[in-house]
Amino acid sequence: MKKVIDNLDINKINLTCIYSLPRSGSTALIAELDCIEGVVSLPESYFPQVLELLSAEERADPFSLAAFFLASSPSGALLSFQESVECMVPTDFELTFKQLGLAVAQKTKRDPLKIKTVIWKTTRIIGRWKLFSEAGGRFIILRRNPINVFDSQFRVDFGRFNRNTLRFSAFRESYEAIFSRMSTDLCLSVEYEQIPEQLPQIKEWLGVQGKKWIGVDSSVAQTHGKNEWHNGVMDGFESKDEMKRKNVSAKQLKMLKFGQKITRPFRPVLGMLRDYFDSQIMKQIRKDAEEIMSNQSANEAELIKM
Repeated sequence: MKKVIDNLDINKINLTCIYSLPRSGSTALIAELDCIEGVVSLPESYFPQVLELLSAEERADPFSLAAFFLASSPSGALLSFQESVECMVPTDFELTFKQLGLAVAQKTKRDPLKIKTVIWKTTRIIGRWKLFSEAGGRFIILRRNPINVFDSQFRVDFGRFNRNTLRFSAFRESYEAIFSRMSTDLCLSVEYEQIPEQLPQIKEWLGVQGKKWIGVDSSVAQTHGKNEWHNGVMDGFESKDEMKRKNVSAKQLKMLKFGQKITRPFRPVLGMLRDYFDSQIMKQIRKDAEEIMSNQSANEAELIKM
């Protein structure tokens, strides 16, 4: 990685993070953007958001940071623990975010010298966005018709809790509460069904052209086969949302409309609830990071014995 940094002006690389509700098409958008020359996207990771919840001691330790990076990458990270450690610069998180992106670029056979933007994405811990913005990062807020997002809850296991229309409406409003806190100067709003029409605007916003990468691997292709919720994302973007909306019954539509009406006034309170749920997710990430660190220590001890 040091060799790569020595040969490029890393200050010219931009940082972007895609924010959305789960099941809003962020992986499909990543798949579209990742094939554009100048772009490298990491698999979904909450790492930039997790950093705000770490202690000063944890932030100062590259090994701890690497463990949290891996633990906060639910789709699977493309980097090993040691490769992640080498990217960590505790005194400069902007550089850390970019070096992780460049390491993924190398893993996916991209010329690091051509990288113009590193794209992250998250659907969790979205209330923590200030550190990423302080590192020069901007945000794409991706929205999808709530009827389609609700319908998709029935096709993935982790959506089982949001199959109740009222609960789903509150869940959605909790995200909108966070989005409303963010500076509009830092954000680009994108609608899932309009991705093809908005793609030129998105490219301009990212500072890249329409030229495609040649001979590279897709970061999405390397993780989508392991995750049921990624099915079909490598087939090319095609919105079938209008047809899928017919899956939702008239009764459910009526209840969704009612749920949106009664939860909207509680958006500020639901934003606080979103912060609480994010803190619960952080507990699991911390537990997983501790396990990663423990396994690394055990491996090192085994190597010493050998």
